[in-house]
Amino acid sequence: MHQAKAQIIRTFQLFIVAAFAATIWLWPAAEAREARLGFLCMWWSTHGTMEVNRLDSATIWTLPLQEAAKKSWWYRCKKNWTISDLASLKALPGMDTLFVTTGNFDFTPLLQREKQEWGSGSWEDAKSSTWQKDKFDNNAKGALERIDLNEADSMALIAAPGIGPWSARAILRERARWGYFSAVAQLKNIHSLNERWQSEWDSLFFIIPRPPQLNLNTSTFADLNDFSGFRFHQVKKIVFYREQFGPVSWRELVQWEEFSDVDTTFLQHYVSE
Repeated sequence: MHQAKAQIIRTFQLFIVAAFAATIWLWPAAEAREARLGFLCMWWSTHGTMEVNRLDSATIWTLPLQEAAKKSWWYRCKKNWTISDLASLKALPGMDTLFVTTGNFDFTPLLQREKQEWGSGSWEDAKSSTWQKDKFDNNAKGALERIDLNEADSMALIAAPGIGPWSARAILRERARWGYFSAVAQLKNIHSLNERWQSEWDSLFFIIPRPPQLNLNTSTFADLNDFSGFRFHQVKKIVFYREQFGPVSWRELVQWEEFSDVDTTFLQHYVSE
């Protein structure tokens, strides 16, 4: 009985010592994790939902991740290999689980026509080349390769004279707003570019015309309402008209009071009738 009691006491003492040692050993790790968690929460508060399969190379390089994770993510995008879900994202080599669990992600795969031309550069080229170096190298060759505004990512855009990282980001935001550019001159809608427009951009940039993806008479209320060029009350009028009177045409629509301040000629690049 006495020996059993002594054994229980020794076991309890060993448990206390082990718990104390574990606390001392784990405390720095726990503190570091809390600091990382706080940073990531702040970082994500300034970023919206991340379209996992639509990130360009420059954006991937700016993510708060280890190089191994960025490299593997970049490589999958370069090869147009879809990351299908959170489990697949977490499985990328070097991926930070906290980054995944604290963020919001959209795993919509790229359609064939949306796939970007990433070029043949290596990871070292993508991560280390600055926009100034790209310009220098291209100017040294004597001629710049023309840039398709609807296919180019940040790395391609900042290779153009006068286009830096901030301008490239503004161009990509404008493209995302409409889905695609309908004309090179559409870049002038970006105030910072319009103020310092360079004549060489007219020939350097180009677009391949695309048919409108929306239709005044067949697209749903939700699809029309999601389109950046329409406001809610305008979509409501369109849908009401076609339900009560039949198909609506742009010729009729431009006479409506709701569209008196709208460039309907521009919108016809995106919405057919």
